[in-house]
Amino acid sequence: MRRARSSTTLFLSALLAMAIAFVAAAPANAAPSRSNGRSTVIFVHGYDPTFAAATNCQEYWASAINHFKSNGYTDAQLKTYSYYKNKSGSNGCTWRYKDADGKYGTRNTSLTEIARSFANRVYNSYSSGPYGGQKVDVVAHSMGGLVVRAALHHVKKGTRGFPSYLYIEDVVTLGTPHYGADIGQLNACAHVRQCRQMRGGSDFLDGLPQTPSKSAMGTDWTVVSSYDDDTVAAGSGAWIHAQHKLQYNDSGDKAISHTALKSHKRGSYRGRVKHSGMWSAYTNYRPAPVELARRAVYQESSQ
Repeated sequence: MRRARSSTTLFLSALLAMAIAFVAAAPANAAPSRSNGRSTVIFVHGYDPTFAAATNCQEYWASAINHFKSNGYTDAQLKTYSYYKNKSGSNGCTWRYKDADGKYGTRNTSLTEIARSFANRVYNSYSSGPYGGQKVDVVAHSMGGLVVRAALHHVKKGTRGFPSYLYIEDVVTLGTPHYGADIGQLNACAHVRQCRQMRGGSDFLDGLPQTPSKSAMGTDWTVVSSYDDDTVAAGSGAWIHAQHKLQYNDSGDKAISHTALKSHKRGSYRGRVKHSGMWSAYTNYRPAPVELARRAVYQESSQ
């Protein structure tokens, strides 16, 4: 009889421990619903090849921020995240990465470490806390898309130091080297950690699944690339299994360069799309990349 009671006690204790663990891992706030609308948008910049490795987000994202504001977004809804130091003595960014010693990031700061900082910023400011349960959208250019992709991957994986959940409804990447950046340009900066991590076949890239991870509310991914991008090949920019893809292939003054992917906001361009199945035919009526990003984060879509 005593042995039976002991077994029952152990069984009940195990169930209680499992219940406590489940409650601890569950989101403290109910997941927000997916819907059309203007949620907070966080812009994440790309790699800085200059010696200073500094960024002023308002300069970097000037065209995109102005376009979003002209379409109904407020200053309070448009946030920026940086992982380098201030440029020209001006802050210009909503948030900046800092390490445990309070130092800004450099080109040798691991993208995984930046992703951890970014994930915790979103978690603390929107997903959790007394005012939590808020969803955000993300628009990322170039290497910034890898930061976001790594953030959601490690949150889902449960990697130590990352938050237990996030609420990110939409992610748009513009010219992100999902399968690696131009090898010639990477060879010129092979001594820099972030360049090595952007090399095709690197441990960092190989550690990210081709199907990008989703947040606790589901995440709709849109990837945009261009055949006129001399930094990130069109195939690399659209390599992941995203729900929506657009590739530009124009010419002359309408060619979409790597920089143009984050700045061109008006006009129609030649491109093709892929939502499921096969790529569409090329047409001359695709929206500019910044306008496409705005539509992607505004419109509700299936996960």
